[in-house]
Amino acid sequence: MRMRFLLFLLCIITFNIDAIGQHHSLNLPRYDQKPLHFGFILGTSNLGFTYRNQIQWPQDVYNVRVGRQLGYTVGIVSNVRLNKNLDFRFIPTFTSGERKLFFDAVDPSDGNRKWIERKMESALIIFPLEIKWKTNRIDNHRWYVLGGLYGALDLSSKAKVVDNRIFKLQQSDFGIDIGVGIDIYFEYFKLSPQLRATFGKGNLRVNDNTSYSEALPYLNTQAISWIFTFE
Repeated sequence: MRMRFLLFLLCIITFNIDAIGQHHSLNLPRYDQKPLHFGFILGTSNLGFTYRNQIQWPQDVYNVRVGRQLGYTVGIVSNVRLNKNLDFRFIPTFTSGERKLFFDAVDPSDGNRKWIERKMESALIIFPLEIKWKTNRIDNHRWYVLGGLYGALDLSSKAKVVDNRIFKLQQSDFGIDIGVGIDIYFEYFKLSPQLRATFGKGNLRVNDNTSYSEALPYLNTQAISWIFTFE
C-alpha cells in the first residue's frame, strides 16, 4: 500500500512538472554538459529484513515476523558524466533507524508463549557505486533509472556483545540498489525525487547459540527509500 502511494505521488509530481514546463523557458540549459557535479540527498528509509527460517523451528520458537520501521538518510553526491544518457555516481550515505523482529516463542522469564520483540538500532555508513541511465530531456525534466552495488558498515552493531537478551547483527553488509526517479530542472538547481529498493546479499545473522539466532540461519537487509537529491 505504501509503495502504491509513493508511485502515485511520483506521477502527480510528473503531471505538475509537465504543466509547468509548457509555460516556462528552459532552466539550466548547459547543466548536463558538465563532466562532474556534486550535490546531496535527504530522505526516509523503510528498514526491514528478508529471512529464511529453519525447516524445523528450534525448541520454544514457533514463528517470526519482521517489524518495518522508518529511518532517515543523508548523503553526498558525486556524479561523473559518461555520455548524454549515462552517469556514474558515488554517494556515501548515512542511514539511521531501528529494525525489529517479533518471535512467537516461550518467554524464559515467565514460561508463557507470546510475541517477543527484539529491537536493533542501526547507524549505517553506506558506500554505493551506481550507474544512472537518463531519458532525453523534455523541457525541464527527464526520467531515469539507476542500479548499483553497495557496501555498508553498521556503527551500532552489537555482534561482539555477550548478551542473550539482544538479537545481534553483523557489522558489515553488501548488496544491490535499484531505483527510478525524475530529474526536475529549476532555475538554480536540479531536484530529483527517487524511489529506491535495497536488497542486501550479506547474511546479517550472528550465531550466538540462542534459539532466536538458530531460528533464522539467513537474514538479509531489505529497504524501500524515498529520496530527494539536490544537485
